Amino acid sequence: MNVAIVTGAARGIGAATASLLAEQGMAVALLDVEEAALAETTGRLAEKGHLVRALRCDVGLRTSVEAAILEVETQLGAVQVLVNNAGVGGPFHRVDEVSDEEWDWIINTNLKSVFLFTRNLLPKMKAQGYGRIVNVASIQGFLGSARSSTYVASKHGMVGYTRTIAAEWGAYGITANAVCPGYVDTALGIQPAAVQDYLAKVMAKSPVQRVAQPREIAELIAFLASPNAGYLNGAVIPIDGGITAHVGIT
Repeated sequence: MNVAIVTGAARGIGAATASLLAEQGMAVALLDVEEAALAETTGRLAEKGHLVRALRCDVGLRTSVEAAILEVETQLGAVQVLVNNAGVGGPFHRVDEVSDEEWDWIINTNLKSVFLFTRNLLPKMKAQGYGRIVNVASIQGFLGSARSSTYVASKHGMVGYTRTIAAEWGAYGITANAVCPGYVDTALGIQPAAVQDYLAKVMAKSPVQRVAQPREIAELIAFLASPNAGYLNGAVIPIDGGITAHVGIT
């Protein structure tokens, strides 16, 4: 039985991914800072008979990441699958309005976390001769977006980091790929308070004329996390209903 870590697993894409991996027979560690939502999500999966564990983890803090990984290894065993999903959008500010604290919070959560988890787990995956790393980036990893400089920087960084991991570690049976969702029906993905007529503007840009459901993103993540995806390495895959196929985002 493969062991998977999913960060940001309390709700949204992370919860959907943890659920799907558990349904496919993996033992899944769900990590998040939102303890109440995390306990609820993990409880639902445990009630269905899945082998799951809930762990509070501040993904941008090295000591918290190291402690969480050690606990997963103690409770479930060696980790074969890592889904770096934890992320925050942050306030919508112009570059000159971004504070040091805001920059550090978003970069640490979205990007440094990926580094911390992979730095710890890659040597162990190499020793096993097998690993699957899936980083949940964004279509903002391809584009610029006004008033989202820190978030955009974090997602561009994640895309480049994913490709580098793929190049360095592919010879050891480890793959690293990035999934880049567009607009998803989650608290992070749907932010009508931030932009007037938000959903109407989204629909105008989307060839499929709707937002995605978290399960749709999870299906792609689960494939990349499976043994069947062994020749997919260093891919950066938009899953956005065709938005980036034909139009930019402002």
